[in-house]
Amino acid sequence: MTTRLTRWLTALDNFEAKIALLPAVRRYGRLTRATGLVLEATGLQLPLGATCIIERQDGPETKEVESEVVGFNGQRLFLMPLEEVEGILPGARVYARNGHGDGLQSGKTVAARPGPTWSGAGWRR
Repeated sequence: MTTRLTRWLTALDNFEAKIALLPAVRRYGRLTRATGLVLEATGLQLPLGATCIIERQDGPETKEVESEVVGFNGQRLFLMPLEEVEGILPGARVYARNGHGDGLQSGKTVAARPGPTWSGAGWRR
C-alpha cells in the first residue's frame, strides 16, 4: 500500500470510530400545552396507547416523565402523564418510547354488559 492510501484508510477508520460514538437518532416532538392533567404535544405521530417520554428539568439535571397517548386531534397528541409533572416546561421534548403502541398492561380483563337500567329502560315516571 502507498503512504497516501494508508493515511486515507486511517482517516476513514477515525471517522468511523467517531460515528460509532454518536447517539442514536431520535424523533421528537414538543410540548405545546398543559390543561389540567392532559398535556398536548406536536411533531410526533403515534397511536393511542403509545408510551412517550417527556423531558423535565430537575435543577441542573434533565429527567424523564413517562406518559401515554390518550387522544389526538389533527397533528396534536393528548398525553396523560404517569409520573410527577413538576418541572415540565413549555416546549419540552417529547420522545416515543421504543416499542411504542404497546400501551399500559393491566392485570385483569373486565367484561361488562350493559343492562336495561343503563339505557334508562328501567326508569318510570
